Amino acid sequence: MSNELTFFDRQRLQFWFRTKLSLRKIAKLIRRDHSVVIREIQRNSSGRDKYRTDIAQRLCEERKSKKRKGKLDKHPELKEYVEFGLLNDWSPEQISGRLKEFKELEDLSFSPESIYYHVYERSEKYKQLYKHLRTNRKKRLKWGKRKSRGIVIKDRVPIHLRPQVINERKRIGDWESDTVEFKKVLGKKVLSVQYERKSQLVRIHKLKNKEAKETRRALIKTARSVDSKMFKSITFDNGLEGSRHYEIRDLFRVKTFFCDSFKSWQKGGVENMNKLIRQYLPRTVDLGNVSDDDIYLIQERINNRPRKKLNYLTPNEVLKSGAKKT
Repeated sequence: MSNELTFFDRQRLQFWFRTKLSLRKIAKLIRRDHSVVIREIQRNSSGRDKYRTDIAQRLCEERKSKKRKGKLDKHPELKEYVEFGLLNDWSPEQISGRLKEFKELEDLSFSPESIYYHVYERSEKYKQLYKHLRTNRKKRLKWGKRKSRGIVIKDRVPIHLRPQVINERKRIGDWESDTVEFKKVLGKKVLSVQYERKSQLVRIHKLKNKEAKETRRALIKTARSVDSKMFKSITFDNGLEGSRHYEIRDLFRVKTFFCDSFKSWQKGGVENMNKLIRQYLPRTVDLGNVSDDDIYLIQERINNRPRKKLNYLTPNEVLKSGAKKT
């Protein structure tokens, strides 16, 4: 039997202490050795009459916290690098992978979970490092699934007819497109987001609204921002903003595909990118107060983040290497 006391044990101790029972009898009631009860009083109160459950629990946890000195506390240079990455909006996974590039830190590799632990449990509260994580939450929460509406679209090609070379991300040039909306009370402005599946490159454009002609304008900008050989296909959901896809298809000679109804997760790359963009532009933001230059700075900040699937290169680095090959 463990001699460590739980919060419930301490609640029972507080009750029995006040009944004036002997410490040995109390120890039998809570099924602990009487030495454990004596030590509990000595360490967490100034006497059985002054014993309080909440104070005893807090004192116990504080001692445990002091004993557990993490790797970041032992190695200041590692802590500095990890916090540098967080302050630049890198994810814990990206930071962990990037450490492999530094020979002087090679023996100090750190798992993503350990970095999350540092953010939420070990870092100084004033730093509020959680604000630099994608979710911007004080506690780690699971995200729910998003849904899209089924709409009839002219010349719609289902995603099931998309070639394997696209599905398996074997080349650069296959894009996913989506729209990021904000609270309607703040206006109709939206973001049009294009995400390249292999390089994880992103293009973000602020639009007046989510009408098809506005999305068409954003897609043209995206196509012209890269080499023509890097713009080969686009995958949409079933929103009306993609209903003029055939104009882009004919203009740039690309193939267009559409997800199944209510299955926007089939273009999961751009869906995940939307969540990352929310880190910089929450749903409550007024896009009218955000300039195109601001949008571009956010876009390039994202494009300069290392990615695990890219062997911890950045999308811009992959784009440059891909341009050289073509």
